[in-house]
Amino acid sequence: MAKMIIKKFIALTCAFSLLLYLTGMYRLTGEAAVLYKIDANTFKGHYDIVQVRVGSDVEEITEMAFVNMLNLKSIIVSENNPYFSSYSNCLYNKDQTVLLCYPQALTGAYIPDTVTEIAPYALHGVDDDIKSQIRSLVSEDGGLSESEISGPHFIHTSQGLLWINKNGSMELPSSGLLGDVASLIDAATSSGQGQETQLKKCYNFLINRMSYERSYDTPTGNWTADYASKALSTGKGNCYGYAAAMAYIADGLGYSARIAVGQIESSNGGTTPHAWTEIKIDNDWYIFDAEMEDATGRDLYKVSFNSYPIKPLVKSSVYTVSLD
Repeated sequence: MAKMIIKKFIALTCAFSLLLYLTGMYRLTGEAAVLYKIDANTFKGHYDIVQVRVGSDVEEITEMAFVNMLNLKSIIVSENNPYFSSYSNCLYNKDQTVLLCYPQALTGAYIPDTVTEIAPYALHGVDDDIKSQIRSLVSEDGGLSESEISGPHFIHTSQGLLWINKNGSMELPSSGLLGDVASLIDAATSSGQGQETQLKKCYNFLINRMSYERSYDTPTGNWTADYASKALSTGKGNCYGYAAAMAYIADGLGYSARIAVGQIESSNGGTTPHAWTEIKIDNDWYIFDAEMEDATGRDLYKVSFNSYPIKPLVKSSVYTVSLD
């Protein structure tokens, strides 16, 4: 497990911090019968369990797997499991960016600094005070609030997601590229989240939604809006589609964004045409390569040009985008 920065210890006032396991443990391994999936039926009739140990064979844990575990205080995952991990008795994805389950009977835990997202039902049944502290630590409100962003951008309202024009007027983004971008942002984000949090959620949502569609055409002319609209409306595209979609999404969140086009190392040797998104954050431009992350599984969110891991990466031109 990678070394982590500990932010804060979350605990209710209590006499002892030692967790006493009074009822025993439930071990999920592949020693007897291989278990690949944990769901709401796995523990049916065993709700007195206080600790679950997840072995290396488990490949899937559903969102509601632990919702009835009122006495659960600890989830321990084998370090050899390629999909999940545990820390301070809580369940996470492998790289510990998503909190998957905070056991309902757990009164205190350290939350890794790497966590940026709380999965649905991860805090089901957890004490309200602990829920509040966890949400605060995970920085669901990271970055500028929607009201603090200057210039054109989307904003959540009681009437739904609206577009603020450069003159300050609002409109319903009902059609065209504006509507396509709005649909994704509305699905991926919610009111109260800060700009940085929304950017990360939209990036992950785009990757999960998109599938690669091979095309050997190199776009020319005023192509960016068409490629973005096709990618967002169909969920398919090549690197140009991924890059254009992410650039317009970032623009919709109030960032300065552009599409970079050039060459990258080919898996067959030599180089091949490639496009990626660049977003300006705190006066610096960063690479956000959704297509390559989708293809390779590498973390290519907010990477500097010099630290981009796949080389050579040669940039030949850029296309600035704007929804307004």
